[in-house]
Amino acid sequence: MFAKNDYKMKKVLSICVLAVSLFSCKKELVVNEAIPLNGKTKSKSATSRLAANEKIKLLKSGTLAAYYSRSYTREKTFYVELANLAYNKQVFVYHKMSDGSWRDFPLAYIKPADSGAEVWGWELNYGVGTPAAQNFASVGFADEFVLKYIVNGQTYWDNNTGKNYNISSPYNTDGLFMQNGVNVSADTYKTYLRLSPAPNNHFVQVEADIRNLAYNKQVTFVYTTNKWITVQYQSLNYANTYAYGGDNLIANSGLKNFEKWTVGFSIPQGQGPTSMQYAISYKVNGVEYWDNNYGRNYTIAIRTQ
Repeated sequence: MFAKNDYKMKKVLSICVLAVSLFSCKKELVVNEAIPLNGKTKSKSATSRLAANEKIKLLKSGTLAAYYSRSYTREKTFYVELANLAYNKQVFVYHKMSDGSWRDFPLAYIKPADSGAEVWGWELNYGVGTPAAQNFASVGFADEFVLKYIVNGQTYWDNNTGKNYNISSPYNTDGLFMQNGVNVSADTYKTYLRLSPAPNNHFVQVEADIRNLAYNKQVTFVYTTNKWITVQYQSLNYANTYAYGGDNLIANSGLKNFEKWTVGFSIPQGQGPTSMQYAISYKVNGVEYWDNNYGRNYTIAIRTQ
């Protein structure tokens, strides 16, 4: 779990330094640009949805509980956008528990958003065998939650316009929610670059969350391993099932009109990078939507496991 007031963990984001890199980065992944494309609109936009009168708002959340081959997987993720009103602040998911009580869970700073806003979040794996599981062994989560933001002696709430948030499925297994206007979102919790056993061979796992705007759609992993001097593309596929915790296969139910898309691929021997930058493109109904991390693109570094 993230520690309270973990905003000090802010990471300095890398920028394109070389002129050719800067041009390529902006050319391919510029924010809020509309370009005519064969008579259609090619829309590129970040995922910021915090209105001027809002101080905190849920960006995306997900929950799952699965049992497969004598193994449990339980996960919760929350990502919120908030106005940066002061350096010292506290941000919580205020979650209902199965015994009817309500409990604060602190969020941590993740990254900057647009217009001086910030993204805070919480990524929790509390399956059997994890340290977090002990905290929830006697009191489990219910399905309802709101957001709380304490700053400058004031408390601000996002309670989904009085309805609270509830993302459970009819079977109380898994669910996904993305705020209105967010049509594509990279699942950074599940995307990674891993060294394979073969020398200099790397495996890339990519996951993205998509709003189902139409049956026919195209989702693409757009990436570079050389600071946007060259750009490469890998198509994602609709995931009938997706894996969590090794043997756990979760049905992609499309609950609340959201879908999980994914792809795994190897980079040939001799081309294995130590990191890559990427964004997610989503083409549907003649429009192209982007999640490019608010114009900064995402970066993943190699991991050995």
